[in-house]
Formats: sequence, C-alpha cells, structure tokens
Amino acid sequence: MPRLSPISRPPAPAGGYEPCPIDPDYDRSYILDDSGVPVRVYDYGVHARWASFEGKGWQIRDMLGEFGVEVWTYFSGWASLRNDDPPVFRTVVKGGGLDKTFHSLTWSEAEDKHRRVIEKVRKTIPTVAERKVSN
Repeated sequence: MPRLSPISRPPAPAGGYEPCPIDPDYDRSYILDDSGVPVRVYDYGVHARWASFEGKGWQIRDMLGEFGVEVWTYFSGWASLRNDDPPVFRTVVKGGGLDKTFHSLTWSEAEDKHRRVIEKVRKTIPTVAERKVSN
C-alpha cells in the first residue's frame, strides 16, 4: 500500500501569489493540515497549490494488475453547500467488474478502508489469467 510522496513545492514568486478568492456562499474547499485535519480555505490558488504538492502525500494508489483492478484513496478537498456534510476521503475501486467509491471521514479510516478493499479484491475477484481460462 504505497502512499504517494508529495512533490516539492517551488518557491512562491517574489511578489507572492495573486489572490483567487472563493465566495463563501458558492463553494466549500478544504486542505489538510499537517496532522490530516480538514481546514477550510477561501482561495482557489491555495487549494490548487496544496492539491498539486502537499496533497499528493495524502494519497494511496495500488495497481493490482493481476486482477485488472486499481484502488485509489485520496482526500476530496471539497464539500457541498447543499448540506453540512464534511469533506471526505474517497477510496475508488475500478476494474475487474468493479466500479465503487467508499467514503471515510479520517485518514486513518481511509487507510484501513483501502487495505480492506485490497484484501477483498484478492479474496473474491478472479485474476485476469483465470478469467481468460474460463472464457
């Protein structure tokens, strides 16, 4: 279960970044602090830079080639204004006849969900070679 490494953030330009404000009544965007707690941000640039650099370290991606399945867990960084639901970590499973998304509220829950999904795939999904033999 390799956690992706964050990319080094280049230095900010000399004059800083131009503000890209988010209307609080339009969107709810989040980043994670160093301990993995969601923090609401009010600037698209802050959100985009975090997702492009530090946010990469809050992702796990496993390619289970023998099963034709990919499992990817990441922080969504967005919450709807339609309700008060918090932002979530998503675990997405694609391939091998699967197309499912699971939600977790914390990084530790998301890591556990990722691990359990991989275990379930390995126990229940036939390998690509097994599927070819049965056809």
